Amino acid sequence: MKDPHAHPCRRWHAVFCKPQQDARAEENLLNQGFEIFRPKTRTRKTHNGRRRTWVESLFPRYLFVRLNQQGQDWAPIRSTRGAVGLVRLGQQTPIVPDFVIEDLRRRCDADGICNLTGTIDYQPDDLVEIIDGPCSGYRALFKARTSQERVVVLLKLMHQQRELELDETCIRRA
Repeated sequence: MKDPHAHPCRRWHAVFCKPQQDARAEENLLNQGFEIFRPKTRTRKTHNGRRRTWVESLFPRYLFVRLNQQGQDWAPIRSTRGAVGLVRLGQQTPIVPDFVIEDLRRRCDADGICNLTGTIDYQPDDLVEIIDGPCSGYRALFKARTSQERVVVLLKLMHQQRELELDETCIRRA
C-alpha cells in the first residue's frame, strides 16, 4: 500500500539512541525540525512488589526519522542529545520502507502507543508458555480470547486441568 504523503525524495531511516534516551533524542530532533516517528507500547512490570503499566519505546534505543535524500544536512543527528547517529550498514544508511512505518502508524493511537494485542493469532489447543505472574514457567493450552487483552488457558495442575484468565502479554508460544 502506497503512502499518500510519501515524497520520492524523502525516506525513513532508523536512528540509534543512547541507552534509555529515546525520548530525549526524539524531543531534540523534533526541535531541530526533523520528522520523527517513535512508536511506543505499554508494558506491565513489577516495581517494589506492585504491578505497574509503563510506556516505553516499542523498539528500545531506536526511532525513525524521515530525511530528504537530496540537499538535507544529516550531520546534526550525530550530535543530537540522546542520539548516537543513523543506523548504518557499512557506508550505507538503509531505508526503512514506507509500508513498515505506515503499518506501525495504523496500530498506534494519537499518543503514538501501538496496540499490538491480538496480533498473535493463537488457535485452540496451541501450546503456550506462561511468562509472567505466579504460574510463570508453566506450559498450558490456549483455549480462547476473552477480549483484546485477555486470554483463557488450560493449565494442568495436580492431574486436573484448570482454566486461567490472563493478560495476553503473560503468554507466548511454547
